[in-house]
Amino acid sequence: MSKKHKKRVKRYQPSTLGANPSKKGKFGFIPPIIEPSDYWLGSGLLGTQEINPSGDWLAYLPEFELQNRGRETSCCISFGTLSALEILHRFQYNSEPNYSDRFLCALSGTDPNSGNNPKKVSDTLRHNGCVEEKNYPFVNDIQEFFKEVPSEIQTQGLEWLKDFEVGYEYVSQDKLKDALKRSPVGVAVNAWNQNDKGEYTRLGASNHWVILVNFDEKDRPVIYDSYEARLKTLAKDFTLDFPQIYKLTVKKNLEKEYHEENHYIVLLKKVWEFIKDIWFYLFYIA
Repeated sequence: MSKKHKKRVKRYQPSTLGANPSKKGKFGFIPPIIEPSDYWLGSGLLGTQEINPSGDWLAYLPEFELQNRGRETSCCISFGTLSALEILHRFQYNSEPNYSDRFLCALSGTDPNSGNNPKKVSDTLRHNGCVEEKNYPFVNDIQEFFKEVPSEIQTQGLEWLKDFEVGYEYVSQDKLKDALKRSPVGVAVNAWNQNDKGEYTRLGASNHWVILVNFDEKDRPVIYDSYEARLKTLAKDFTLDFPQIYKLTVKKNLEKEYHEENHYIVLLKKVWEFIKDIWFYLFYIA
């Protein structure tokens, strides 16, 4: 890492305004430890291509899923990270997967009482991949939700990595608009307080992880959340902590199929995936 990026690591300070966030509520964000070896926007280590010059991801939002469906999971980072990945997949490849938040949340070692940090979740994603929601769905029983992920499900995640590669890098807080041209941006916020304009304002330290998807016509951040309401407009001066972008790459063999639009090959793959899903259901679920 260059001297410039080392200095940035040293001077980065998250918001500390207000009381301890645990007094307001637990949503699942734990601050990451920034290391000199971490990638940063501008280093070129994760490429430089601006794939969405408008910086607006609102047209590519994924299916809305709540992280709390009667019992708090503290999985905001897994939900947010996979939402960003699903947005990128829809934007780049014109199809929308629905990945299992439970898989990433459990495999990354999220604590249901305190949560996790975005670095650990992103690294788990990089090394363990994704599985479809239908193969490892959300369950309301918290013990069942966080049980050890079965080996056959973990194998599915590793199979996913044969076709896809994921990377991430941090972003300086003054480069958010540049970052949005590359990817939706994961950010830490203080949840949730509103002013008389209906904007969400920061009243404390960060305790939640969401995805920045746009700046509106008034230059206010618009975020995608794993709580109602899924889209929230923040006050213009709302500080966004630990910004992080993502890169999703299809590996060469599959990339050729997508870009050449070889529908026969893609259809065969879908049929094969369908057969595997039936086999999985018959032997492991039924």
